[in-house]
Amino acid sequence: MNIFIPLAEIANYIVFSILVGYVALQFVPDSYKPKISISKRSLLLSTLGIYIFTLGPVVQTISYFSDSVGLTLAIYSVLTDFQVGKAWMFIGFMSVFLWMTILLNGSKYLQALWLLLMVLAVGYSSHVASLSFWVGLFAHSIHFLIVTLWTGILIHVAWFSKDKQKWSQFLRWFTPFAIVCVIIIGISGLILMFNVVEPKDYVKSWVLPYGQMLLLKHISIIPVLVFAFINGVLAKKAATIPSFNPRPWIKAESFIILIVFYFTSVLGTLSPPHEVEFTVRSEGASKWVEWLLGKDILTTLNIGLTTNFHAVFLIMISLIFLAMIVSSFKKVKPIIAVFFGCSFIFAMYFGLMLTMNL
Repeated sequence: MNIFIPLAEIANYIVFSILVGYVALQFVPDSYKPKISISKRSLLLSTLGIYIFTLGPVVQTISYFSDSVGLTLAIYSVLTDFQVGKAWMFIGFMSVFLWMTILLNGSKYLQALWLLLMVLAVGYSSHVASLSFWVGLFAHSIHFLIVTLWTGILIHVAWFSKDKQKWSQFLRWFTPFAIVCVIIIGISGLILMFNVVEPKDYVKSWVLPYGQMLLLKHISIIPVLVFAFINGVLAKKAATIPSFNPRPWIKAESFIILIVFYFTSVLGTLSPPHEVEFTVRSEGASKWVEWLLGKDILTTLNIGLTTNFHAVFLIMISLIFLAMIVSSFKKVKPIIAVFFGCSFIFAMYFGLMLTMNL
């Protein structure tokens, strides 16, 4: 179950991204995008995938209550009383409508409507919406929609485009579009985070599993931004060097985004610590963090950040890895750049963890 739920969440992000990207690119004129070919079977399977993979949080909730009230009553209660259960049934109906619309080559506006309703259902079932309904509904829906929109377009042009024509025209509009997406994702992400973890408790939350995943998610976003910057520069390179193929670099960016999806997915399976100090005292800190720092953590009252040689060394190494992503672009070796991106995440994570003063 601990493995199934995050995998289902990752798959859910991917199939949503494929469908949102597919619908969005239908609104872009052919002269501003490379020729993209994706089979109808893939689109229909993605639609079916939404219905299956959004079941993950429902199964997790049922599993949580089944031992105390029994499986049958747990299933009935979750599907009829819980937001996550109601949202899954709504998404099921909308996915059927979308499946039929795609199968019959229906209107792109109708496809967009079904997807938008499903995105709202995802926001409705979010944890933040259960705490503050309207803030959680709109912030999570916007966050999820923009993430899948940005990622979806990247997936299509990287993995399903068939030619190198019109790359310059595509990158010319996609670069400012991606910048706007990053700004909206950042603002909506902060709104969601501050509804779960107060800014003053952000560092303290690192001693809990939820805070660990939150930190890793934030760190992994940085190489994504570097790749986005590089792929923005490609607009000029593609225009001056016709033989240059930018798709491997966009594929590399989509792989790094997959890492962000992984941390986001695991984060969604963990209980948010609304009161970090209370959570540590009642449930204990992360065993991994206690092992890493070599101390038993019984309270967060004295936790802060400090500098030491090992932490500064690792952070400097991570920044070098980040710079090497950019420098590898000149050699056109995106696989190596992905390795540098992963190395940055590991080095920065351990560097920041070693700055913790207990």
